[in-house]
Amino acid sequence: MLSGPGNLLQLHEDNPTRWDAWDLDAEYRDSFVDVTAIEKVQHRSGLRGLLALGRRFGGSWLFQTMTLDASSRVLRFETFVEWQERHKMLKVAFPVTVKSREATYEIQFGHLRRPTHEDTSQAKAMFEVCAQRWADLGDDDYGVALLNDCKHGYDIHGSVMRLSLLRGPTHPDPSADLGGHQFTYALMPHPGDFRKAGVIEAAEDLNSPLLPAHGNLAAGSSRSLIEVDTREVIVEAIKRAEDSDAVIVRLYEAWGGPCKARLRTTLPASRAFLCDLLERDREEVAVHDGVIDLELTPFKILTLKLEP
Repeated sequence: MLSGPGNLLQLHEDNPTRWDAWDLDAEYRDSFVDVTAIEKVQHRSGLRGLLALGRRFGGSWLFQTMTLDASSRVLRFETFVEWQERHKMLKVAFPVTVKSREATYEIQFGHLRRPTHEDTSQAKAMFEVCAQRWADLGDDDYGVALLNDCKHGYDIHGSVMRLSLLRGPTHPDPSADLGGHQFTYALMPHPGDFRKAGVIEAAEDLNSPLLPAHGNLAAGSSRSLIEVDTREVIVEAIKRAEDSDAVIVRLYEAWGGPCKARLRTTLPASRAFLCDLLERDREEVAVHDGVIDLELTPFKILTLKLEP
């Protein structure tokens, strides 16, 4: 999937004309230092394909643990940085073998496509774009996703996928971002379309891993508060209502197409209502033995109120 060495750490000069801590000028791309070639120390382990790697640059140092999960095809880069740079920006680059005129970026409750070329003035202005938990470059046959757990600046041009990791502004705070940082990004090659390949679920796993908790269920049994019968619909939140004992369930259509979904709950629910984001009832929906049938339009956000 790589056309050359990956996980290239690149340090750019970063001197915006205005708004030091907010703006990013395209001129930052004119020069950079390849941190990957700087002093490094490696440690390999046969456990889970683990590789630990340390690098020093300037007054900073970086340590990574790289873990390959064969079952999900996700290569994780767990990263700790002691950051002491001023007016520098650290990026990581992955040159891949996939080509496409557009890349797909997650936004809240959906995703959109942006150009990977600079053939128009609009495309040139997108030298850096924002995304939530993932960006994907690919087509119907093959693709590569770059996931993150807290870094939301991307640039994907041609077949090079890059993620912005750290900056060093000095105004209005001369010490902005100095010190220790811990974050994880991941690379996920996949066959076919990113939706069916599980990119959305992999990004969810990276950002919100399952946490074990003690319970009183019998061995071999299971109980889900909410189950949905299609991967196209994602349950985003389950919470108590603001002004009653009802339960609020917020879900959305994540694939960008119309669909039908069957929701099943083990919560006490004698009545259910579609409501707005302020939890005001808009329409009652039928509940039969804890099952609710729903229809969603592309990227539709639904808020359900379940009353005992």
